[in-house]
Amino acid sequence: MTTASPTTSPTASGHVTIVFTSDWGVSTGVGQAGRTHSTIERCGNDPVVRGTVITGVLREQAMLAAKALDGPKEGTWTNFALWLFGQDPNSEPGSTPHPRHVLFTDATPASSIPVHDTVSLSIDPTTGTARDQFLRFTERAAAGVLTGTFTLIDEAGAETSDQATIEAAHFLLGVAGLMVRGIGSGRSGGDGECTVLVTNHEVEARAGQSTSKIVAFASSCAQELRTSLKKLARSLKPEVVNALPAPQRSTQHQVGTVDGSAARHSGGHHLILDLTLNSPIVSYEVPFSNEIRSLDFLRGTVLLPWLHRLVSSKKHGEDEAVITNAVTGGHLVVSDALPVISDAQGLPVPLVLKTDKTSPSDSTITLFGDSTENDGKIPVRGGYVFFDPKGGDSKEPGTKTQGWYGKPPLRGRQTTAINHETGAASKGQLVLVEALPEKMCMRAHVWVSDELWEAASVSSLLGKTREARLGSRKLTGTFGSATCTLHEETAAEREARIHFGNAGSTQLTSTASTSADGTAPGEGTTTSSDERTISLWFISDVIARSAGLGAGGTADDLIRAFKREGIIVEAVGTPSIRHRRVDSWSPADNGPRASRLAIQAGSVIQVRVSEEDRAKSKKDRDTSKKDRDKLLELAPFGVGELTAQGYGRFVVDHPLLSIQSIEVTKAKLEHFVCEETPEGGEDQ
Repeated sequence: MTTASPTTSPTASGHVTIVFTSDWGVSTGVGQAGRTHSTIERCGNDPVVRGTVITGVLREQAMLAAKALDGPKEGTWTNFALWLFGQDPNSEPGSTPHPRHVLFTDATPASSIPVHDTVSLSIDPTTGTARDQFLRFTERAAAGVLTGTFTLIDEAGAETSDQATIEAAHFLLGVAGLMVRGIGSGRSGGDGECTVLVTNHEVEARAGQSTSKIVAFASSCAQELRTSLKKLARSLKPEVVNALPAPQRSTQHQVGTVDGSAARHSGGHHLILDLTLNSPIVSYEVPFSNEIRSLDFLRGTVLLPWLHRLVSSKKHGEDEAVITNAVTGGHLVVSDALPVISDAQGLPVPLVLKTDKTSPSDSTITLFGDSTENDGKIPVRGGYVFFDPKGGDSKEPGTKTQGWYGKPPLRGRQTTAINHETGAASKGQLVLVEALPEKMCMRAHVWVSDELWEAASVSSLLGKTREARLGSRKLTGTFGSATCTLHEETAAEREARIHFGNAGSTQLTSTASTSADGTAPGEGTTTSSDERTISLWFISDVIARSAGLGAGGTADDLIRAFKREGIIVEAVGTPSIRHRRVDSWSPADNGPRASRLAIQAGSVIQVRVSEEDRAKSKKDRDTSKKDRDKLLELAPFGVGELTAQGYGRFVVDHPLLSIQSIEVTKAKLEHFVCEETPEGGEDQ
């Protein structure tokens, strides 16, 4: 085994090498019926140490090392450790949480490590003695070397560039790693004995070494690391240590106040945010029992903090108020990130569409409009439709469709639940975590006001590829990594966006209003022949408060929401509305917020402009056109509450609402996966 020579100065990323010198295993808490009572964590066929486990053991030792460096009183090193790892797990309930600034990946074997079963006696929990004639079989991995990485990040999620912070982090993490004596289950019986090396350089280990050689290798590497840490400690000057970052106590923004000027939606810059998932991402939904469910899209609530931190990194003195209060002042607005297939962005399927009870084909599906001829069909209640007027997937023999229909398949991973009182695994309790699949393509739309565009130099952020940590469990090392690229909306993209929300685009309407066999739509479609009746298709969830300021969600609540925007409309017919419960977590209060009831994306409602337009005079027709223009202007920004976070988006008189039928391809995982990863320069 050999080690690479360390570089002269540490970088924002480094390597974590775990050298196990005894049998080991990170238990999953579950077994295999008739074979093993306890299995270990695996990545494929190889044993693995999850990034969460590495974070936990290093956090514990880093806090001990920081307190020893500070002495009797809590000082700079303790605050730096809290800044590095986030909230102290031993802190009092209700204390202010802090973001974490170090990320660890899973540690995987440098070479194949065999796994075997060990036999022991089962312990009676009542008496504390061995059970009579009751054996316990446990999976164990042999001694070996595992490698992983760590990354130091700033508030925006990019790699930090402050050299003093990088050197201090390498020193503290290196010391904490050498203090670790064991990892995994069975440590009281001698299992999991290891040496953890946190280095700036990669430690290379050769395969096929005996246990004695592995022990000698660990000892020599640890001694080499101690020497380099001593040199690094001498280079850390007192004035540099005193200036290390510490957790910032959050100050809550006073409700109802906005510092700086409020933005207007006229003008500004429309940007497109393309995402490629590098790892599964958990888009938080309401948990169900022991299942952490995931939405099949990314809420703007997830994207908005990352975007705000990104533009906040370009602060200027006199414009700091505009940048700091970009969200509360309406200068930064983002939509939900929806799936993309072949550069066609998916939209939540309108709830007025129907399909056959049994599909005659495994590759295509026919979506039917809301016509009296389609009474025998069942309504569509989920998924996305990817409409392409030029034609969709024609790879299947004899098919030529007009797009795709489906939703991305979610990935699931089962883990052991943690007892929050003891910090250890809960006996017999498992958690299933669902997540969006890796390599999936998604797209969101961003609006930036002219004031924020100039103040934050947003143009310098365009066209660069950068990594973002998104969603729940984003700091575990297993979930949450995405490659993001921002670019300004082109003229063609802008024209397509406007046409999709404008019934006056006759060319697009005529293309979409024909079925797969070229026939025209029949009578009884969703869009009324009355030119003053408008169909609104909501492409994101809508939070519309009730008249009593409580949980809303009715058609009347929507009408009142439009009225608050200065648009007077009245509902026509029976709306197609479904609801969704929305739960979220408050970092300021360190607790759950009150549940909200939202109108689910895909809901459709028909409205007619104000009653004065019932007359056929030219003046009233002009008023009707003016209200339609107001709806078109409001559609990209949303109606109701929390529109800056992606809620309330809709389109006006979309062609899909007036179809007789349309044939689409059933979307599979291969359709959602990006063919090529976007390239660009990292923004450091």
